[in-house]
Amino acid sequence: MNTGRVKNWNSFEGWGFIIGDDGEDYFLHVSKVRAGQTVNNDCRVKFDVAQGQRGPEADNVSLY
Repeated sequence: MNTGRVKNWNSFEGWGFIIGDDGEDYFLHVSKVRAGQTVNNDCRVKFDVAQGQRGPEADNVSLY
């Protein structure tokens, strides 16, 4: 499981990016955040990585 910080989050549209502790950017969609949790800019998160259509995506995201 990877860790990182929410780099930018658009709560109106439900997507954003995570900057992983490994320096990579990961796309984040609201549907990949665990139920009952809310993310905002600069939140520390842990997540799995899945390969999306345009690159790496965060999956199974929860607050860290």
